[in-house]
Amino acid sequence: MKPWLLRHLDGSPQGRFPVWLMRQAGRYLPNYRKLREKHSFWEMATTPELAAQVSLLPLEVLEVDAVIFFSDILTLPYGLGVPVEMKESVGPVVSQPLLTREAFEVFTRFRPESHTAFVGQALSLIRSTLDPEKALLGFAGAPWTVGCYLVEGRANRQFGQIKNWMHRDPADLIVALAALGEATLSYLKDQHAHGAEAVQLFDTWLSEMPRQFFVEYYLPLLNRIFDALRAEGIPTIYFTKHAHHLLDDLAQLRMDVLSTDELLKLGEVEARTQKKFSLQGNLDPVMLFGDIGVVRMETRKLVAEARKLSRPAILNLGHGILPGTPVENVKAFVDEARALWL
Repeated sequence: MKPWLLRHLDGSPQGRFPVWLMRQAGRYLPNYRKLREKHSFWEMATTPELAAQVSLLPLEVLEVDAVIFFSDILTLPYGLGVPVEMKESVGPVVSQPLLTREAFEVFTRFRPESHTAFVGQALSLIRSTLDPEKALLGFAGAPWTVGCYLVEGRANRQFGQIKNWMHRDPADLIVALAALGEATLSYLKDQHAHGAEAVQLFDTWLSEMPRQFFVEYYLPLLNRIFDALRAEGIPTIYFTKHAHHLLDDLAQLRMDVLSTDELLKLGEVEARTQKKFSLQGNLDPVMLFGDIGVVRMETRKLVAEARKLSRPAILNLGHGILPGTPVENVKAFVDEARALWL
């Protein structure tokens, strides 16, 4: 039988909305910080036993309905040997940026069974111990967002290298991103083969993409991934942040769930995407630093919005949990969401 969250998405009445949180296995958890003192990030992400342990940590304090495995959106290039360093308070840093289509050809060599076998092993470990009612989610970074890190070397406010490439030769850039996209597709299929019942594609930096490039070049690339996953019966979630200039165009994508940020109400997102998708979101992560009573009140408002939607919704944040977020406030969000009936 499918996990509870997926039965909900299929339209089977479950009594309430499912809830989980992006970055729920992260730095806000004391037990995570204790492990992090002993191990580097990549040691934790590439050691199956450690990755499984960290992935399951949230269940010690939160009654979430899904577990997303502990990793990073740059794990795929890291597994291929691209030099990716995780710097505290900075994020991923690529010491040798990929600046040409030829450099991106490294992704044509990607084989999950040899380059990221540790991911499949971690997922198998998690699924073997996880309550069958809880969904196990796989994920990857979307080609544009991962490409931004690989070309720029790190996140920045200009994205000058990749944007100059895009304006100079958009067809050349999309060939490079397509090579990364095919590797990403293989990566997600392998995650499903090892126990992930659904997968999420993170496209945080889609906000930096001009609409013309999205419609003409990038949208077909994304649909190539979504269509191939759908053909194998793998449910898909697509996350974007602050890309509202593309919201109407997102209706042309063929994923199952759109995970949305906190800047628009769920009803407006549904209307602008023509009611094509289930929605996931979208409590402001900053809200979790405030008064616990406000957290509960805003959760009730979110549930009231979700009740008005045409399709089954998943409650989540508008982005990942921020470091330093009080655990008791995260728990208040989850508990309140679970207590409110449809």
